[in-house]
Amino acid sequence: MIVNFEFLGNEPIENVITCMNFQIDKVVYFGYQDVIEKYRGMTGSFLKKYCGTDRAEFYAVPEDDLQAVLQQMRVSIEAEQKQQNRIFFDITGGESLILVAFGMLAAEYRLPMHVFDVKENHLIELEDGTEASLVSCAAPRTFHMDLDKYIEMRGGRINYDLQKDMKSRGAEVNAEDIRKLWDISEKYEEWWNAFSEFLRRYFTPDENLVVRRKAGTVLKGVCESTSSLNDPDALRQILEDLERAGILSDLIISTEYYEFRIKNETMKDILWDGGSILELHVMQEEKKVSADCRAGVHLDWDGEIRWPFETDVMNEIDVLSIRGNVPTFISCKSGRLSQMQTLRALYELHAVADRFGGKYARKVLAVRCEIGRTYKVRAEEMGIELRVISN
Repeated sequence: MIVNFEFLGNEPIENVITCMNFQIDKVVYFGYQDVIEKYRGMTGSFLKKYCGTDRAEFYAVPEDDLQAVLQQMRVSIEAEQKQQNRIFFDITGGESLILVAFGMLAAEYRLPMHVFDVKENHLIELEDGTEASLVSCAAPRTFHMDLDKYIEMRGGRINYDLQKDMKSRGAEVNAEDIRKLWDISEKYEEWWNAFSEFLRRYFTPDENLVVRRKAGTVLKGVCESTSSLNDPDALRQILEDLERAGILSDLIISTEYYEFRIKNETMKDILWDGGSILELHVMQEEKKVSADCRAGVHLDWDGEIRWPFETDVMNEIDVLSIRGNVPTFISCKSGRLSQMQTLRALYELHAVADRFGGKYARKVLAVRCEIGRTYKVRAEEMGIELRVISN
């Protein structure tokens, strides 16, 4: 039997990465009591469900008594040796006291040690004069990390019931139209959010997605607007470009009325929600470099989805992707942000990425307009990459 001795820490992926990559029969975890209470259940469940490791034991050790730690570990080592099991020390993510104990016991019992580079998913076997090695003794496993597994590993869950169709199936089916719509939104960036708001207010479609409105009402709304879209010619230009792109059809702009048909429900939803096109564009770009990527992802904090959803603790992340073992959390903000909006965006992104991504996560704030230098410095201090999106 292959047995992995490991420190149970606060980074879940460090606790399971060896079992993700090798067929391990049993894991013996040593950790501090509060960490064991927090991670024991989710760690054991993940090992059994995704790694084929049915046996996991957890032992609490003192934080300041090396001799007590050594004695407790010796008992476990000798029990495994009596059963002629092969023991390996995994020091990935371990803390100082237990790392010292592992090092001393590896030398005392001539047992091999290894560590994983989590970002590169690379095993590093430490030369210690032992004949056995993990590579030579344990069969390799093929493990494909995706967003569902990663969030579950951290004790959460993705709530698909709350994800909008335009950011899931609708986005996939209409990928080419979304690219066209992004180009148009970039061309009219100054007016885009105001245009979307104007659509919601004045252009209500019928059940066939046909819009028909009196010209006088429309022109009055434009001329009285306090937004950037206060020019009838600008409105006409955007509508005509949308028709040329095939997103609208049968466009009529006359002295009597404005009329057009929207291509489908997904296009209507995106047009009516001005900020969504930025999220969908960022998702399309992120998909080119990631193994799994989604937009408008609702993350349930404790992994137990309740009804009604309002009673649950949940966060939405605009774009979430993963490449290898590294997730990327992206917050998308269109338009010019106020000071409070900028700070709120930074702190919300930091909090969600810390809870569901941990120390290996990448954090990105995607904006259309530059933010002030003070907030750029604050973002850098928080480990948040600022990404200004433009053609």
